[in-house]
Amino acid sequence: MKKLIFYLVFALFNVGSYAQDSDWQKSFDKVNETFQKEHFKEAIDGYLTLTQTHDNSPELYFNLANAYFKTGDYLHAAYYYEKTLKLAPEMQEAKTNLNFTKEHLEDDITIIHEYDKTDILHQSLGTFSVDGWAILATLASVALLLCFIVYFINHHSTIKRLLFVGMILSLVVGLGSLYAASFESNYAKDKASALIFAPKTAFKEEARTTSATLRELHQGTKVFLLEEKGLWIKVRLENQEIGWISKEVIREI
Repeated sequence: MKKLIFYLVFALFNVGSYAQDSDWQKSFDKVNETFQKEHFKEAIDGYLTLTQTHDNSPELYFNLANAYFKTGDYLHAAYYYEKTLKLAPEMQEAKTNLNFTKEHLEDDITIIHEYDKTDILHQSLGTFSVDGWAILATLASVALLLCFIVYFINHHSTIKRLLFVGMILSLVVGLGSLYAASFESNYAKDKASALIFAPKTAFKEEARTTSATLRELHQGTKVFLLEEKGLWIKVRLENQEIGWISKEVIREI
């Protein structure tokens, strides 16, 4: 009876989750219709409302960025294109639109890539997201359990050998997937980035007001977050320059 209750509760939970997703999709489609009618400011309000319940949809952030672009708000457009690419790094449309948007921003910083060992490893492990690796680890665990159960109840030697190999493979895949998920999660944290939202800000050599100003940065410039010190944050620009700016002027992606 307890099992029956558990299954019923589980089923109802899934139905509820599906209903919520279905309602959200309908709302998303409705806001898309508003966008297509070129009511861009109304569409922005609708998309922003949807981000409060679903903050992991690259399609939502992409459409929101497009709506901001249409209104001429290139700062917010760049920000949400960056949010899109954080969730879907290979989304070519977002890359293209972001490049167009940057043409309307004041700072023109040359992008210079410097790769270390973690970047090289990420090129392989980044094929799947953290959630993707976690799902693979779960499937491997289920396969390991099933192989063990069948191995335990089966008495045929050939089948037992195959099942033993299956358990070893499942264990390797499971542990490897857990490592990959952990690595990708830490990699994302280490590569935390932000956009400058202040009209202009001083890029300092050290974390103090009297320090020498290396250059002046403007809104829309992307920075990578390295270290915090009081009201200052150490950042790296896309051209690999490193300096300090006020924490108040940035918005993390």
